[in-house]
Amino acid sequence: MSKGILLHGGQDEVIQGRAKAAGLPVVSGPPGALPFEKTLIVQAGTRVPWDMLPAAWHFLERWDAAVPLWRYGMTAAGVGTAEERAATEVVVRDLRVLLHSVELVFVRRNEAGQALVEAWRRECAPGGDKRLAFLRAVHLVKPRLCVLPISWLAEVQQQSLQHMGRSSRLPRSPNAGRPLVRVELEPGRFVKCHKGDEERVLAHYRRQMEER
Repeated sequence: MSKGILLHGGQDEVIQGRAKAAGLPVVSGPPGALPFEKTLIVQAGTRVPWDMLPAAWHFLERWDAAVPLWRYGMTAAGVGTAEERAATEVVVRDLRVLLHSVELVFVRRNEAGQALVEAWRRECAPGGDKRLAFLRAVHLVKPRLCVLPISWLAEVQQQSLQHMGRSSRLPRSPNAGRPLVRVELEPGRFVKCHKGDEERVLAHYRRQMEER
């Protein structure tokens, strides 16, 4: 059974190089017709968990698609515009549901898998939230979806967190001379800060999440 990667969002030399070393062909372009019987649809810039791919291909023996969760602390009610959330609620009925890491979607080329990708493409309006679009597509098509743990993209989340810290750093802390402690931003996600700054760091993180 053929396996390969559909890369979208631009070129990515790391993904293309690692795929070649793994013997996986790469097709570039937006998600659409599935080029392989088992396809990894991956967004450029994503840290692919290469060691886990054999497990993902195995999941597609029983499931139409597999995708990791995005964040344990964020639901569909907390992303997108009010209009898009309202449109999503019409389809989903309840926005208190977790979202998916659509940067990394494994799909089987069968009727349900192809229908899922086509519905996702239709739901992706320009400027819209791609996670809400995927959520609507899942509920419209109802494929056999294997939801993977958030750890499949843990390194990507850590990179995003580091980028957020570089782009919007807190002012210098008056506790700079104190020892470092770990702060849990959300389940399974930690950063280090100076002792006494825990609440300050948490508040800063929440503001950043609200602005994204």
